[in-house]
Amino acid sequence: MSSADADGEERWAQRRVSVRGATLRLPRVLLAAALADLVWEIVKANLDGPVREEWPWRLVLLDASTCAALVALLTGILVTRSQLSQTMRPVLTWSGFEGHSAQLPGSRRTVTLANHGGGRAVVRSVAYRIRATGEGAEDEPADGAWLSWHQAVDALAALGLDRGGDFFLLHLGPGAAVRTAGTAAREDMEIAALSATALDRVAVLDIRVRVADVLGDLHERDLQCVRPRPRPPAPPDPTTTATPPCSGPR
Repeated sequence: MSSADADGEERWAQRRVSVRGATLRLPRVLLAAALADLVWEIVKANLDGPVREEWPWRLVLLDASTCAALVALLTGILVTRSQLSQTMRPVLTWSGFEGHSAQLPGSRRTVTLANHGGGRAVVRSVAYRIRATGEGAEDEPADGAWLSWHQAVDALAALGLDRGGDFFLLHLGPGAAVRTAGTAAREDMEIAALSATALDRVAVLDIRVRVADVLGDLHERDLQCVRPRPRPPAPPDPTTTATPPCSGPR
């Protein structure tokens, strides 16, 4: 796989886009301050007695034993936080297949979403990107503006598609929970379905899902629900594939 292909695939992987400062940045700042104070106290303890009575060495924030205990405590908090972040990290997975839609009879493309991670995934935002068939080259990257749910529904309706007859988009608002695999409701959450007519008129449908985990960190994943159909290979040029005449002796 080329580096360009690898970069393209990386765009669609789940990523952490924000870290809650109260659970990570604040302990780091406190740890840096405690370490600086501990170094200060160690250096001061190795100075001569008369020197320690002069400024700035007379300055005392916390004694060395208190600083050491605080450093150990904050280090333990950060290590625990890191382990908890890995253990309780949501893992957003999705599938696209033909049929089996509970919302759109005769669906030709059904997309489901689930959380296979160890912790909860609470929706913060969902955005949609739509490109109609024929808008630009089919092999161009699907860059464009992200739309809200209402804007996406209006964009599909503008293509002559009927909501409930040609397409279904689940309205996932802030605070909704992505269904966790292995719970009582084992079925994945159906978030989109398109009919054959919709697939003919929609070249690109991407869904960006952003969720928060138990620590308040934000995770994001883009779903390639519909992609442009690959172009058929061009027929060979007869002028370049014809066998040249033999010029040697017979």
